[in-house]
Formats: sequence, C-alpha cells, structure tokens
Amino acid sequence: MGDKTYKVNSKLKEGLKVEVNDGRGHSIIIDEPEGMGGTDKGMTPVEITLASLAGCFSITAAFLAKKMRVDINDIEMEVEGDIDEEAMSSVDVDSGFKEIRFNFKIDADAPEEKVEKIYNSIEDYCPVSDTLKSKIKLKASHEIK
Repeated sequence: MGDKTYKVNSKLKEGLKVEVNDGRGHSIIIDEPEGMGGTDKGMTPVEITLASLAGCFSITAAFLAKKMRVDINDIEMEVEGDIDEEAMSSVDVDSGFKEIRFNFKIDADAPEEKVEKIYNSIEDYCPVSDTLKSKIKLKASHEIK
C-alpha cells in the first residue's frame, strides 16, 4: 500500500479566529483566548494538538479492541502538555511541547490482560503519537496576493 495524503484548508476569519475545513464537509474553529488577542470561539492550536492525540488514542484503542474481539464499554482520556510561556516572545526558546502526559481509562468486558494488551499496543498504531515523537519534514511555500 502507498501513502495516503490528508489535507485541510484554513482561512483567517477575524482577529485570531481560524476556520479549518477538511474538504469532506467538516470544519473546526481554532482561536485564542480573549486575553491573548482572540475571541475565544474555539480551542487553541496547542489544545487541538492534544485533542488530536486523545482522539487518535481513543479511536486506535476502539479499533484494536474490535480486532481483538473485546467489548469496550467506555474510553476516557485526560491529556496535558507543557509549553514554555516565553516561546511566544523569544526565538531563543523552543516553542513546542516539552512533555505531554496522558491518563487512559478503559472500561471493558474482558480479562485484564487483554485490555492491557490493547493499552500497550496503542502507541504502535496511533499516527498522531508517532508524529509527535518523530521529527518530520515541513515543506513550505507561499503566495503574496
């Protein structure tokens, strides 16, 4: 199998509010809190990153459970990460997450060792966690209208 390309398009709407569309009819609003100059109409980009990780882990766990014939009753996650507050005002400070922590809660009708096997396999299959753990190439281009 070859590579599958995923694509989104974004447009700055007002202030710092950005609408992002996936081309399939889905959209999200990304914004900053009012104290940061935004309108607080959506999650921040870093919150969206954490949300993507939580969503990917949860979907991956559900997928693996189905594959292993484990009935899942509930999956919950808490995800948090630390970013240096100086990052927005200094190019000398790394602006990425320094650490991301998560607490995964799986309620399943299955022996504990089967649920543990699902939990231990999640990071092997989740493309978002793989991306966050690896260095990837960012290729940019721009237009001036």
